[in-house]
Amino acid sequence: MIKIKKTMKTEHLVNWYFGNFCARCGNIDREDKNYGKDCWDKLQELGKKLEGEEMLHKEFVDLVRNNSTFCKPTKRIFHECKLCKSLGIR
Repeated sequence: MIKIKKTMKTEHLVNWYFGNFCARCGNIDREDKNYGKDCWDKLQELGKKLEGEEMLHKEFVDLVRNNSTFCKPTKRIFHECKLCKSLGIR
């Protein structure tokens, strides 16, 4: 059986990307409280430019990571993360 990957609207992809990558990024816990808001605003701008287009999740991730200057995700170190400590994640 052949699986066909489904394309999604950019509005969905922006929300999905922010929830899966930006919210988990180690940079979001920085002292600068606007960092997460800045990422969100820039993703929204990108979504408006691509409004009406549909693409695969992988294509959107590649687009953001390779063609944007604002997204440089880093892996969160869970034992150093304030939020993770408060939730008991190790």
